[in-house]
Formats: sequence, structure tokens, C-alpha cells
Amino acid sequence: MLIILNATGFSPEEFGRRIGLSGMTIRRWLRKPEGTTVPRVYFPAIREACLALVGEGKLDASLPELQPVLFSVGSSAGYQAALRNLGLGDDFTGGRPVSRDQILSGLLQIGAQMPKQTDVDGHSSEVSAFKKLGDEWSSRITTLWTIVRSRKMDLPDKFIAYGALFYLLTPVDFIPDNIPFFGLIDDFAILGLAAAYYTRRNTGPS
Repeated sequence: MLIILNATGFSPEEFGRRIGLSGMTIRRWLRKPEGTTVPRVYFPAIREACLALVGEGKLDASLPELQPVLFSVGSSAGYQAALRNLGLGDDFTGGRPVSRDQILSGLLQIGAQMPKQTDVDGHSSEVSAFKKLGDEWSSRITTLWTIVRSRKMDLPDKFIAYGALFYLLTPVDFIPDNIPFFGLIDDFAILGLAAAYYTRRNTGPS
């Protein structure tokens, strides 16, 4: 907890507000012996706060101490429903963490669905609104929009871009946090993964 707190630069009071606890409670946790675990009842709130902070660029998702928080997986009745909403099979992950290639495969499956493409095409203003979050957000979104609007690329080559932009539009509170990787990774990282895929391909859309 101390390492995560230091990584944010927040005071215990500031971090406590993000998870609905008092600064005194946070300070009490920090005084406990090293290795003492935080009561599990607080995990969902802490995880939500950490995910939000990763999305805001105030926490590095690769921080080793953050991994158990971000990738703690439990059972949820909404697991299959959320996967179906994304257009993925119930056995997409098998409950296991997935690789970069599997994530790209999932985005391809999402983007291959015409209703998802139509949803993205019909919500360009909502997608563009995310550019206000920062230059890197703007760069990644612009790259993917350039892909989906390209007249030189075949539709199948655009599926990953469509998948990433649809994921961006999908309400965060609809996808349970316990879906391995997809439910936990922030939109910013999904956009970066998809944009990097096209950069590596050296695609030159127009």
C-alpha cells in the first residue's frame, strides 16, 4: 500500500477520498507490519481507484506491487454477459491472463461485427471527445480513426481499430473488473496496443 501511495504522490487523505475511506484509516494501514494484508472487503474500492489512476496517468500499471490489485480475479454473474456484449465467446480467456496477441485477436473479433462497426461510425463525436484527455490519447485515437476511414485498406484490415474504438465506447461499468485483462486494462492501454499494431505493420492509410 505504501509503494502504491508513494507512486501516486497523494497524501493518505487524498488517496482515502478516492476509495471512500478516511485518511486516518489509510495511515493506520501504513503503520502495520510489512506483509500485513488489507482486508479483502476493501479490494473492490482500491482496485477501482487504482484503475482510474492508471487511466489518468498517475499510476504505472507495470508497477509490480500494483499487479495483485489490478489482476485479482473473482467470480461474477456478469462475466459471460459482458463477454457476449463484446461479441466474444464465453471461453475467450478460460479464466487465465491473456497475451498481447490474444488481446489483439479479441479486438479483431469485436471489430469484425458489423453492429460494432456501425456503433463506432455513429459515435465519432463521443470518440473524439476522449482526445481532450491528453496528447497521447489524441494521437492514438487519431491513428485508429485514420485506419477506419482509410479508402486504401480492406475492411478486414480495419477490424482491430474498430474493436479498440468500440471498447472505448463501451461503458466501463458494464464490463466486470474480474474479466481477465479486458475487464481490468484501461482504455488508454487498449488504444495503445491497437495503434502500435498498425505502426508495426507500417500501414500508410489515407
